[in-house]
Amino acid sequence: MNKTTTPRITIGMLRGACKEQRDIFRKEWPEGADVTIENVRRAQELGLTLAWGEHWFTAPARKAYDAARDTAEEAYDAARVPARKVYYAATAPAWKTYLEATAQGRKAYDAATAQAWKAYYAATAPAWVAYHEATATAWKTYLEATATAWKAYRDATAQVWVVAYIASVAEREMQQ
Repeated sequence: MNKTTTPRITIGMLRGACKEQRDIFRKEWPEGADVTIENVRRAQELGLTLAWGEHWFTAPARKAYDAARDTAEEAYDAARVPARKVYYAATAPAWKTYLEATAQGRKAYDAATAQAWKAYYAATAPAWVAYHEATATAWKTYLEATATAWKAYRDATAQVWVVAYIASVAEREMQQ
C-alpha cells in the first residue's frame, strides 16, 4: 500500500452516504481518491453530494468553509437576478395562458367528476405544450446567462471544500 501525503477519501469512509452515491464513487475511484480540487470538481460533475464529507471538517475549517460557500452562493444568486427577470418577463404571457386553461380544466372536473382527469388534461394539454414551446428560448437564454455564475459557484465551493478538508486532516494530525 502506497502512503501518500495527500489526504484520501476511500469507499469505507462513505458509510453514511446512500448506495447510489457510494456506487458512483466506487465506479470512479475504486481505490479511493486524493482530495484535490480536480477530484472534487469531478465529484460535482458526477452528481456526488459534497455534504456527505462536511462532517469530517473540524469546527474552524467548517466555519471557514461555510463562510466561503455562503459568499459564493450570494454571488451566484446575485448574478442570476437579471437573467431571472428576463426569463419571467418572457414567460409571463405563456404562463397566464396556461393558468387560464387550467382554470377551464378545473371547471370541467367540477362539472363531471367521472370525466375530471380526462377533461382536465384535454383542456390543459395544448396550453401546457404551448407554454413549454413559448418558454423554451427564454429558459435556454436564462441557462446561458447564468452558466458562468454557476460554474464560478461550483469552482469556489470545490476549492473551499478541499481547503476545509485538508485543514481538518492537518488539525487532527496535530492533535494526535
